[in-house]
Amino acid sequence: MKRRCERALTPPGISFAAERRWFAAGLVLAALWSLRFVPGYLRALGALYETDRLTGERSLLEGAVMPPFAEVLGSALAGFPVLALAMVFVAVFHYQSHVRGSRSILLMRRLPDRWELHRRCLAAPLLGLLAAAAAALALWLLYFAVYRLATPQECLLPLSRPDPGRFLP
Repeated sequence: MKRRCERALTPPGISFAAERRWFAAGLVLAALWSLRFVPGYLRALGALYETDRLTGERSLLEGAVMPPFAEVLGSALAGFPVLALAMVFVAVFHYQSHVRGSRSILLMRRLPDRWELHRRCLAAPLLGLLAAAAAALALWLLYFAVYRLATPQECLLPLSRPDPGRFLP
């Protein structure tokens, strides 16, 4: 049953398991790239303190403010949009695979379910896109929690709420 479901997610002749391995490798690379947040955060956190040369004691600088989260995060999550863009190319590759070689596009057009071609070509890339978005969101939430919880409260800028009157004429 599992094999039949996997075959229904990709065009004939394309291995779902191989595509899954390539996607997992891309996901791991994007997650590793996101670890750039850690040294950036530690650098920004270290700038909030001064160290006494004689005693080696660290103390919080007066009036020190942590940079905004978006600035500290920087391009740490940039690997996930790249992975999502790769899924677009995978979808194009799936459509092209029906035209090349055995020309299975002719068979796909004769099937009673006219959406079968699109389902086979778009299912795996859409699953990959959703997985990349979920992983990026999970890491964003994790990094934001670290930012909010590990930074001294007096150094954080208050979360601002948009003023609804600001947008009115």
